Amino acid sequence: MKCEICGRREATATVAMVVNNKKTVHPLCTTCRERIQRGGSFFTQMVMLQTIEAPEPELCCPVCNTAWADIKRHGRVGCAQCYQTFAPQLETLMVRLGGEPQRQDQASEDASVDEKEQKLRQLREAMFAAVNAEEYERAAQLRDEIRLLEQEGGEAAE
Repeated sequence: MKCEICGRREATATVAMVVNNKKTVHPLCTTCRERIQRGGSFFTQMVMLQTIEAPEPELCCPVCNTAWADIKRHGRVGCAQCYQTFAPQLETLMVRLGGEPQRQDQASEDASVDEKEQKLRQLREAMFAAVNAEEYERAAQLRDEIRLLEQEGGEAAE
């Protein structure tokens, strides 16, 4: 393997560098390694330039031209399109803030739980209305429906 700096001599050593939390390993010949160790600025700069990658272009919303850096700085998105444009970044952020992201199947479970809660609320209101109207048989039927619905979900009777 040839030296990464001069490209002429055979590499006899490797230099590991960490730049921007990214580790790179460079094969060097003895001469170039010694120049770097002595502080030869040209050679040090050459190795550093090889480790630095070109920055990725800043991601911006096509509608409002808001950059991800602006959202991180201010904590606000610019428009509704930003949620789609920055979806991966926002999901990562939301996971850090509040736990796991909501999956589609979880959303449907939540909807069914909400429907069940609404049904229970309606049954309870109807039961209390039946008691107030002194329709005790109807109130008993509603009570039994409520208990049955609560047992299906493993909830305790209130």
